[in-house]
Amino acid sequence: MTIRFASFLGDNGFEFYRRVVACVGEAAGLATEMVADTSPGLDAMFAQGMIDGAFGCGLPYVWKAAEPTPSVRLLAAPVLPAARYADRPIYFADVIVRRDSRFHSLQDLRGVAFAYNQSASFSGYVLPCYHWLTQGEILHQFFGKMVETGSHANSMDWVEGGRADCAAIDSVVLEMEMLQRPARADIFRVVTTAGPASMPPVIASARLDPETHARLREALTQMHTTERGQAVLTQGGVSRFAVVKDTDYDDIRRIYRAVEAGALA
Repeated sequence: MTIRFASFLGDNGFEFYRRVVACVGEAAGLATEMVADTSPGLDAMFAQGMIDGAFGCGLPYVWKAAEPTPSVRLLAAPVLPAARYADRPIYFADVIVRRDSRFHSLQDLRGVAFAYNQSASFSGYVLPCYHWLTQGEILHQFFGKMVETGSHANSMDWVEGGRADCAAIDSVVLEMEMLQRPARADIFRVVTTAGPASMPPVIASARLDPETHARLREALTQMHTTERGQAVLTQGGVSRFAVVKDTDYDDIRRIYRAVEAGALA
């Protein structure tokens, strides 16, 4: 049996996640592979048995965890090395603008064009909505225009090309982008940050037997202790994978409920 994974996170992370999956499979003594085509979507791919695991956003996880019989279980979540992550599996939504723009604060963005990847994205949409609510603002009323781009990669391209003035980008995706394309550090500037929130987790199908699940989790969370695993993690700008539990994602549940209530208000 081959354990198949897919990534529903930033496009620039695919090669890193592919290497993680290969390393985990070798360490766990399991056949693993990364699936490139994710067009059916996370729900359909799990339901149809097309994948056994996924690197995905925290919001779809909490939705699936709320099913009468949850179809997925947590494996682990990455921890990044920068000081702001405090050696914990957390992340942020960084709101970027062009470095040469006139925008230097949240209030400077009033009335401009905001790009977001999709409304089901926690970092690209829900967390910014919550952040603006904490400032007494409603996102749709604050910006002059909101455009759905389909991906963080597209959102970054839209800001760089001037089609949008700002965009909220998953901090993991943004840091990977700077690692892979250092020239973009001269193009973008972070004008405000939302978060932290619990890190997008690695999840596995509940169909996997407990032993296989345990072997995958062990291999993931021990990657940083092996020479090969550490090399893969370093290339991706990740320190390690940490064990996470369902209650760690209560912050996402709370934030999502607050955004729903705020939008209705």
